[in-house]
Amino acid sequence: MSKREVFHSDDDPHRLHITPPGSREYTARDGTWSAEIESDRVFGTLLDTATKLRDMGAPTTAAEGLSRLETIGRLRSMIDAAEAMLLSDSFELSIREAEVQRTDPLIPDELLREKSAECYGVNPSEEPTIRSSFVAEAAGAVRVSERSMQTKLMTAEGLRSLCPDTFNALARAAITGKSAQEIVRHAQDLLPEDVEQMEKVLLPIAHTASDQTVSNRARKMRDRLHPQPVEERHEQVREARSVVWWPEDDGMAVLRAYMPAEDVLAIVNTINWHAGAHRDPDDQRSDQQLRVDILRDALLDGWPERAGTPLKPRVAITIPAVEMLADPKRTLADLEGYGPIPLGAALKLTEQAPSFLKVLTDPWTGAVIDVGRTRYRPPQALRDLVRYRDQTCQFPGCNRLPERSEIDHIDDWAKGGGTTRKNCRLLCKQHQMFKHALGWQVVYLPDGSAEWRSPHEVVMFEVPGSITTPQVFGQRDEPPAMLPVVKLDGRTRQALGWHDGEAQEAG
Repeated sequence: MSKREVFHSDDDPHRLHITPPGSREYTARDGTWSAEIESDRVFGTLLDTATKLRDMGAPTTAAEGLSRLETIGRLRSMIDAAEAMLLSDSFELSIREAEVQRTDPLIPDELLREKSAECYGVNPSEEPTIRSSFVAEAAGAVRVSERSMQTKLMTAEGLRSLCPDTFNALARAAITGKSAQEIVRHAQDLLPEDVEQMEKVLLPIAHTASDQTVSNRARKMRDRLHPQPVEERHEQVREARSVVWWPEDDGMAVLRAYMPAEDVLAIVNTINWHAGAHRDPDDQRSDQQLRVDILRDALLDGWPERAGTPLKPRVAITIPAVEMLADPKRTLADLEGYGPIPLGAALKLTEQAPSFLKVLTDPWTGAVIDVGRTRYRPPQALRDLVRYRDQTCQFPGCNRLPERSEIDHIDDWAKGGGTTRKNCRLLCKQHQMFKHALGWQVVYLPDGSAEWRSPHEVVMFEVPGSITTPQVFGQRDEPPAMLPVVKLDGRTRQALGWHDGEAQEAG
């Protein structure tokens, strides 16, 4: 479990819209017959896959080894599904057993246990007490921390009682356990019908995308579907801002600040600017060492006395004008490097912005399709377009920001590829090297996704970060999942630049 989850985690199963434990379905609810059917569905497939892996024998080539690793990945997903089923059902049974103990006067020592519970100020029949005990037992059974088991149990409850399609996809090994966990975690506070909509959008992506991609998109969907306005939520969580630290080995420690995303990005960009502006050729420190030294000096000694720049560090924000016209209360801006933030926070930042750049986005997919051409040199406009469209390196799972990436030609420039928006994508240095020097291949599909194929035929997909609703994303035989329909009024059509005839034709 990461340090972030240890020191900051507000995950709570009570924020999932599911029936209370003690009234939920479980594997053997209809007797031995139904239990055998469901167990065979989960464990039978797992056994068949493990048997096939055993029969494959030792690999003789790297490609065979990678193929077996993919099979192990599928096994891990199946095991995660089996674990979720057992955790959820076992917790349900523990609740029911506690109810029997509470109402059965023949159980020995029950009175003694009740008196002991009174001394400790707990009620052994209450759900929180039963949960804490069960979590400790389950953690000991699988040798993980109780904090980790709390997360596992919440995921299991969500999969079994709220996200059945996600559970079935996990049992089939169509998605990873981490992607399933992210879907459940971001289902907190959402109504069941909204969770169902989230599954329809995210599961096709989770079939091929990295866990990080699923997590990022789940977070954005939750912000859009949450029943409470984002401004209210932002004000509530601001109250939890904090600074904590924890010790590390060899005399080191970690300092963590929890604060609004716009402040974090402004601090990081300011540090990066100072690191770049005051880089001494004779300085032997790495970039990371220089950044942390600048932060240390600023907090303990004040900012360096060198003259600064009149230009403020760039913090890029995308504000969807069409959404703002259609429903201002539910509009989310996008803070580059972080993701969705409340519109009010974005508007405050723009008050001091020295300049603006017009960015045109597709109102249905969210993809950046054009940028303003008010700048003198078109290459800079093209760089801006690719920056805001892709948002990160377009290699699956890579989150390197545009500052650490470069424009790469899909069809190589040396082979006649042009410098156009259709032939350019963001790639960091490492993944440019993968493509150009190590035999990785990439094909860009009509829906904007990228299909990557490794030298040993491992296939992965990635989607530009600005696209909120991928239309196909590798699932060529399935209809696209659509977000709720938004009616276009006169102001919205005007913002799109449509005439009445064009709007009617588009509708």
